[in-house]
Amino acid sequence: MANQTSPQETLSKRITAGMLRLGTALRSHAWEGAAAAGLTPTQGEILTLLLMRNAPMRLGDIARDAALTSATVSEAVSTLENKGLLEKRRDANDGRALALRLTARGKTAARKASQWPDFLVSACDGLSDKEQGQMYRLLVKMIYGMQGRGDIPTQRMCVSCAHFDPAAHARGAAPYHCGYFDIALDDAHLRLDCNGHEIADATTQRKTWRIFSKG
Repeated sequence: MANQTSPQETLSKRITAGMLRLGTALRSHAWEGAAAAGLTPTQGEILTLLLMRNAPMRLGDIARDAALTSATVSEAVSTLENKGLLEKRRDANDGRALALRLTARGKTAARKASQWPDFLVSACDGLSDKEQGQMYRLLVKMIYGMQGRGDIPTQRMCVSCAHFDPAAHARGAAPYHCGYFDIALDDAHLRLDCNGHEIADATTQRKTWRIFSKG
């Protein structure tokens, strides 16, 4: 049959095939979830991003973080403004620039639109705590590697942050330390998107990654 992996395929290709199937399911459910909220997937993604950030964002920042073109974001934003779900305000850090924020109706729509991945949450709940922890660590490693190759936008994640110490509590169950929140962390509590993120310099990132990768 077509589109099946051969037993002789490398493990990396079989993993990729499995992830492509997850991607198909994600796209399908994204359309269903967005439609239920009266939105397109792109509109739902923008609202969800603003809800997660819990802060106004410029159009360019939304385009970068969502890996969308400025034209696509601009069109979606215009529609969301017309629906009364978004509004523009002067950026608190630059009075000459405009930032987008959710209206009260926008927050309600964003919460509804962000519920669509629940089917994947249920699938993850079927894994043991140990399996979930291992899977999450692998996802962190894959995402960091992909952003380093320019395959995805740069994420505000612990392993690239100046506040992250990968060996502060090396002998403990939670070996890492976040200087921003002053807390110890284990693999399961690493963040992929943190408001306290401050990008570390290249030398620090290489050192952090070397220590983190060794586990």
